[in-house]
Amino acid sequence: MLRVVLTSALYVLFFSLLHSFFSYVLSLHQPLLSLFITLVIVLFYHEQITSVVRYVIDKSLYRKFYTVNQALNEFNLELNTTLDLKLIIEKFSKFLKSTFQEHGWAFYYRWGEDYELFAHNVPNQDQLPKLITLPSVNILDRLFKKQMDFYHLHKISDKSELFQEQLKQFEAFDFYYFLPLRSYKGYNGFLLFDRKFGYYLLFASLERFLLRIFKKTADIFENNLLYSEVERKSLQNFLLVEIGKKISSSLDLNEVLETIIDSVKLLVEYDAGGIFLIDQKDLVLRKMVTRGYDRNLLNKLFIKIDQGIAGWVVKHKVPRIINNVNNAPEYFKVRETTQSQLTVPLMNGDLIHGVMALESDRLNHFTPMDQELLMTFASQAVIAIENAQLFEASTQMKQLESELIVASKVQKALLPDRPPDFHGLKISFMNIPSRIVGGDFYDVFKVGENKLAIAIGDVSGKGAPASILMAMLYAGFRSLLKEFYPVVEIVARLNNLLVDTTSEGYYCTFFFGMYHYPSSEFIYTNAGHNPPLLFRKDGSVERLTTGGVVLGFLKDQEYRQENIFLTSGDYLLLFTDGVTEVKNSEGEEFGEEGLIRFFQKNKNKKPHELRTLLFEEIKKFSSMEELTDDATFAIIYIE
Repeated sequence: MLRVVLTSALYVLFFSLLHSFFSYVLSLHQPLLSLFITLVIVLFYHEQITSVVRYVIDKSLYRKFYTVNQALNEFNLELNTTLDLKLIIEKFSKFLKSTFQEHGWAFYYRWGEDYELFAHNVPNQDQLPKLITLPSVNILDRLFKKQMDFYHLHKISDKSELFQEQLKQFEAFDFYYFLPLRSYKGYNGFLLFDRKFGYYLLFASLERFLLRIFKKTADIFENNLLYSEVERKSLQNFLLVEIGKKISSSLDLNEVLETIIDSVKLLVEYDAGGIFLIDQKDLVLRKMVTRGYDRNLLNKLFIKIDQGIAGWVVKHKVPRIINNVNNAPEYFKVRETTQSQLTVPLMNGDLIHGVMALESDRLNHFTPMDQELLMTFASQAVIAIENAQLFEASTQMKQLESELIVASKVQKALLPDRPPDFHGLKISFMNIPSRIVGGDFYDVFKVGENKLAIAIGDVSGKGAPASILMAMLYAGFRSLLKEFYPVVEIVARLNNLLVDTTSEGYYCTFFFGMYHYPSSEFIYTNAGHNPPLLFRKDGSVERLTTGGVVLGFLKDQEYRQENIFLTSGDYLLLFTDGVTEVKNSEGEEFGEEGLIRFFQKNKNKKPHELRTLLFEEIKKFSSMEELTDDATFAIIYIE
């Protein structure tokens, strides 16, 4: 229509000029002749006139309109050719560059929480902000009323103070129009155009076409994002199954973690990544598996658990995305090229084992969806870590158990396996360690032909530490008996030996007596041990309490001894607290009273019979299948 109007106007103008020329300049006073000549000339130059008109229109107006319209049609067809989000973003960027190359513009896409600059056509491009944070969707909806349109930038700034600070960054680039890219789910980007872009908005049909294409583009962005997430979720589930198989089939921690870090690479692009575990001894993060780092640097580097983003994650036990590490003062720079980082904790409940970290050389690279995915893989890493730790602990336990069995054999070799034959005495004893090795000590042996040494003790603690202390007690006791010291002197010297050779907090209760034949004199001292019970033939019971404090607690202690005489028909019972402190289902202890009742019930029986019966009585009284403490007793009968 425009071409027809302009062509007609040009014809009229050309005709008028020619007719005037023939009528007045050449003085042709014949109107019909001048009209005829004019028409012939106009018809002769018809093509040239039409060509000039087309050229003028195309150059000044129609060509721009046509070019943009054609580009919009081509891109409209291309929008439906891919489901790859990154590819469609690239195509949209190319479309903007080729179509609006004469204009200043910028394209921002919402990647994660921020809007990131993906394409632009402006001078001084280095000054253009790379990341922009816009207000929430609710605020944007109130501002734009959920409509996609070309808004004037300065008017938006006037309406929203939250927007004002962000949009100030564009003042130096002469942007005039702001177009929010709103999909059916929300805002996923925005476009900025200069004032000259308003030329296209003069044509209502072209403006509608532009808005329709940009709206469709926003919807395609959203669809492709959903598709890529579904596709990634499917791959994620497959990889998690494969990792689960690896965890169940391999106890090699490094092998499993290598699988995890490589599987993550298939779902989240990164330039460097690694799994770092906490060294509880040195309180540093040590690398387990890494990709993209300088390994020599990492081997020399000790990252304390309170340093960097990793330290922050360990402290707060929550994941963290850093869109721009240059704006994060806590970032510990391991790689010079890193621009963004995603770090998640490796946790089970409140127990944190370490972190998994990914780094990218691109700003704003990681999204909340990447974070969610990495947390899922981190949970698999925790399973592998704890399985490996359990296996290692199990291996160490088996090794320790094997060593304890050897130690038990050594301990049994130290203690007497059968009582010695001695004039007028019948002896029987029993030792029941609560674990493979115990801390109870007992010894009965001849000193010459007419003396019998009788000792019993109980070291603090249980298991291996107690057995080691018991062995020291045994060695010291036997070495002192080689000299002819009084009973109290032996115990005093043994006390000083334990004080000098054991750590603070360890001690031992000890009872030692020497029986003399044929006088039947028994000289003893009690160093804090459970008083042995002397059952007289007449039914009375005596407790042997004379002595002093426990061994190994304080140095240079004085001990007292007592001389008593044993007569025919007497029983002497020595025992450790593991016998009397046995509890029944109601929490009552067996106690000394239980021992006294037992002996009164079973008097006149032989020591070896009493040993068996006492053991059965204790087990019957106890509410537990195994004793909680070492139990030792010795029964001596005077014939």
